[in-house]
Amino acid sequence: MRVRSLLMMLALTAAALGLNGCLQTCQQVCVENARYIDGCLEEWDALWSDFGYDGRSEVDGSEIAGGPAGEYIQRCEERYAAAIRQSAPETGRTIRQGCSDDLGLVASAVGCEDYEPNDNPLNPND
Repeated sequence: MRVRSLLMMLALTAAALGLNGCLQTCQQVCVENARYIDGCLEEWDALWSDFGYDGRSEVDGSEIAGGPAGEYIQRCEERYAAAIRQSAPETGRTIRQGCSDDLGLVASAVGCEDYEPNDNPLNPND
């Protein structure tokens, strides 16, 4: 009985670690997208608020760590986590693969007009 409990505990721990590991790439995409947008705002003649981010919590209006870029990262990570958690395993794998592909595009982007994830213009609100 103790062995079964120990094995069950190890399996649950591995599953939890696996889920976190799966999210890491998507979390990295959120951070890199935020850095990319932040670096391009001047060229785009735009501000974070033009994309709907002011760096304040919607709950109590307090300042979010990292300001508007931090708010973008937080919302982006929440969307990916919810999508992966609520989807079938195959769909979750597709989402994670999309994050990996997008991360490659962000990493290879040179200018502010050449990064279009999945052949769509960059829009932080999507």
